[in-house]
Amino acid sequence: MLPRLLPAQSLLAFALLSCVGAASAQNVIGAGVGIVPEYDGARDYKARAMPLIQYNHDMFFIAPRAGAPAAGIRATLAPDWAAGLYVGLGFKRKAEDDLAGLDEIKTHGLAGAFLEWSPGRYTVSADLQQAMKSGYGATLQLGASYALLQTQKNQVRLGANTVWGNDDNMDTWFGISRAEAARSTRYDSYSASAGFRSAGLSLTWTHSLNDSWSVMTGVGVKTLLGDAKDSPISERDTSVNGSVGVLYRF
Repeated sequence: MLPRLLPAQSLLAFALLSCVGAASAQNVIGAGVGIVPEYDGARDYKARAMPLIQYNHDMFFIAPRAGAPAAGIRATLAPDWAAGLYVGLGFKRKAEDDLAGLDEIKTHGLAGAFLEWSPGRYTVSADLQQAMKSGYGATLQLGASYALLQTQKNQVRLGANTVWGNDDNMDTWFGISRAEAARSTRYDSYSASAGFRSAGLSLTWTHSLNDSWSVMTGVGVKTLLGDAKDSPISERDTSVNGSVGVLYRF
């Protein structure tokens, strides 16, 4: 399973999955904290705590999927190839401070499908997610990672990804309707069309303390693209993020 580099949970989820590996039968629980932008394109940062879990039983799994907490089924198609279906949770964005006057993006369900190829130290994946709320749209995330270092005690993994959003997704997160512009004291109306919305890189280090406990840390950088970059709410095109966490294998 692969990283996502979208909101706050991205780097923490990536570190969890790089720790146990896509095909691992081990189960993991943990907790971490990340320093991330307040929203995609925000100038200011905040800390966000996140519980982490990966659970596998036969075809069933619970794990982060393209950044969202998810549960679903996974099947091996061929050596190094896997695919699956899942449902997940999309996070909300409050309409306050710099976003005052805009519509709040509510917590919502997600339906997703993925395809992965994991030969050796490499992992390549595609995740398609459809929001289960009218007008919130769909995204396609393409990602890849490589284990630069892989020993009994340590794993260092480099990841990269890009996210494409359809018209509804881009307009929900980066557009400003005429009604929103009328309520806002900062923004004019703006329409965001389908296209690639971001690209990112991440580097994580996971260190095993013993057979059960591990610690992890990571850093990442993300750049907004296209209409997301040009949106009036995007105060900063490129942002950095970091995380630390503790994991327990069982």
